[in-house]
Amino acid sequence: MYSPSPKYDLTNEKIWINKNCYFTGVSQKIWEFKIGSYQVLDKWLKDRKKANRELSDEEINQYQKIIFALRETRKLMTKIDQIIPNFHLR
Repeated sequence: MYSPSPKYDLTNEKIWINKNCYFTGVSQKIWEFKIGSYQVLDKWLKDRKKANRELSDEEINQYQKIIFALRETRKLMTKIDQIIPNFHLR
């Protein structure tokens, strides 16, 4: 559907995938969330850009699910930090 060219807008909490299309309501913590050394949301879009093809409706839906999963993960991490003070994975 749209060619991914991700850019994060901190002020408006938007991930722009091209000049006209964006995902909104994505906090900086979610945008910057890493698994290992990979920034999840940025890497997912860049991997599709490397494939040099447009995003399908299914991929856009999948990306929204990833955003949701990362939000829920952050909530759980916050709860763990409250229950177990000074608990940090290294």
